[in-house]
Amino acid sequence: MEDVQDPFALFQQLERNLTAASTKMEKLAQEQKNQCVTIKDAAEKASQTAIDASEAFAVSKPRLMIWTALCAALLVSGGWIAGYWLGHRDGWATGHDVGREAALDANAAASWANTRSGIAGKRLDDAGSLQSLASCTVEGFTAETDDKGSHWCLIRGTDGKTRGWRTH
Repeated sequence: MEDVQDPFALFQQLERNLTAASTKMEKLAQEQKNQCVTIKDAAEKASQTAIDASEAFAVSKPRLMIWTALCAALLVSGGWIAGYWLGHRDGWATGHDVGREAALDANAAASWANTRSGIAGKRLDDAGSLQSLASCTVEGFTAETDDKGSHWCLIRGTDGKTRGWRTH
């Protein structure tokens, strides 16, 4: 024999299952609605925070730009001052060294001018012979270069010997 259940009992079972499913669906719908509200609240708070931050930046932007410009001006001015000071100091030191060397050379030249050789050189210059002797353009003298590259002003004597001086 077939096992036949009571249709009314089946219907009641179906009704209970549908009611339980409907209750669970309503709970799930309520939970999703609560989560949507939470997400919406969080999004609104984040949006408000972003608005507040942009307003704060907009308010502080001119102040930030002023500080940035001031710092840049200080850095550039500091660079100019340091460059001027270093250049001035180095230029002063170089000028001092060059002047000192020139003074020492002038002092040495003045000291030499008072020696017997200096006095003889002055007499030769006064007579107009010093430049021709220095450039080896005196009649009878010849300018020659030795195998080491030195330049000589030479004359051959009647005795056959060569005499002269190195020019440079």
